[in-house]
Amino acid sequence: SEHIRHIEEVCALLHEANFKLNVDKCEIARTEILFLGHVIQADTIKPDPDNIRGLTETHEPTSVEEAFRFVKAAEYYRKFIPKFSTIA
Repeated sequence: SEHIRHIEEVCALLHEANFKLNVDKCEIARTEILFLGHVIQADTIKPDPDNIRGLTETHEPTSVEEAFRFVKAAEYYRKFIPKFSTIA
C-alpha cells in the first residue's frame, strides 16, 4: 500500500542520515497520534484533552498576575481559539 511505501522511504532516509529507530517506541498504521500536546488524525489537529483540562477546569482569575498566567498558558493553543488575540 501507499502507507507502507511511505514508511519504507522514511526508514531509508533515516538510515542514510544515521538515525536509529527504537522499534518499541514506533507506532505504525495508526489513525490517530498524540504529538506535542496535539491529537493528529487524517485531516484534523486538535489539542490533547488531557493538556487543556487545566485550562478548562481552572477557576476564574482573581488577580492580574493570575489572569496573565492563564493567558500565557492558553496562548500555546491560540490557533484553536477563535479571536484569541481579541479576547486576550
